[in-house]
Amino acid sequence: MAIKAIIFDCFGVLVVSGTESMKHDFPQLSQQLHDLTLRSDYGYMSRSEFDDAISELTGVPHDEVEARYWQQNVRSESVFKWVRRLKNEGTYKIGLLSNIGKEWLDDFLPTDERGTLFDGEVLSGVVGIVKPDVRIFEMMAEKLGVQSEECVMIDDILENVEGAKRAGMETVFFGTLEQAQSDLQEVLTSRA
Repeated sequence: MAIKAIIFDCFGVLVVSGTESMKHDFPQLSQQLHDLTLRSDYGYMSRSEFDDAISELTGVPHDEVEARYWQQNVRSESVFKWVRRLKNEGTYKIGLLSNIGKEWLDDFLPTDERGTLFDGEVLSGVVGIVKPDVRIFEMMAEKLGVQSEECVMIDDILENVEGAKRAGMETVFFGTLEQAQSDLQEVLTSRA
């Protein structure tokens, strides 16, 4: 069965996250920070509530949380260029699947740009399911109008790669851009 869709994760692939620097600054709070991030990813708390909780947990003032961590998130323009090239080729549907809370994505990827780059998106904070749950991958395939077996998921977290595999998708672990591009080409060639 040929591949019809390529799906990208956001943080760790399209955007380099400031969350990692926060965990580095507060290693003793790593589990609590992870738990708050998960609550946000599920959509259980707004961005402002999340910032308040981080501030209370770390002792860092609310506005400094925003400046030190969330403004450190940086778009990987080389990955965006890759996505644009794949989209412009017109061979594959392009999807965005991310564990992200409501209200977060617009900082890095405004709605109009998402509409241009991606044929569909599934965001955990909107649907209330996070990767690696098989259901979120199935939702993504359905949103793109393809079968899970016709998709390749590109993600930087091995647990999420495994979830995509359980859903029947081909996968590419994102370590570096060059490696991911090479691995994707191998998958596409083997399934042509």
